[in-house]
Amino acid sequence: MDLQRSMKLSLIFGLAGAVLVPFLYEIYANVSTAAGLFLVAAWTVFVGIKFSFLSFKEAFLGITCTIAYSGILGFVCYIIVHPAVQNVLEKNSVYFQLTLQQQAYFVLYTIVIFLCMYVIWLAKFGVQCAIGKLKNNRDKAGEYIDNAFEDEKDEQK
Repeated sequence: MDLQRSMKLSLIFGLAGAVLVPFLYEIYANVSTAAGLFLVAAWTVFVGIKFSFLSFKEAFLGITCTIAYSGILGFVCYIIVHPAVQNVLEKNSVYFQLTLQQQAYFVLYTIVIFLCMYVIWLAKFGVQCAIGKLKNNRDKAGEYIDNAFEDEKDEQK
């Protein structure tokens, strides 16, 4: 088991996600809700695919740590990033402040989308298991067919 690789990836993706999520929130609030959520989903798919190449346990641990790092450190980064983005937007255009309920919806959507990392990982794991099972069945069927013809040859002797 290579937990070091899993933890390294979770730190990289968790820290990147922590910085990325506040910017995606600003896109969600000031550009387009669909664009913000699409970018969160794209990030999730990318990370989910990267973790799906690890073993079952390593991927589970890595995804869990990534979500935790992104969430906790994302809040800290939001406190730092939000005032700077707000100042830039107010100088150049109109800044849209979301209500507390709208902010909660973004957080909820992001959590649900981040949980889809598990779905991507489980889907790949399930496909790998199914392919292994099909190969095993194919090999057993080939053995049965070979044995069936050998029995007929033995009886003819």
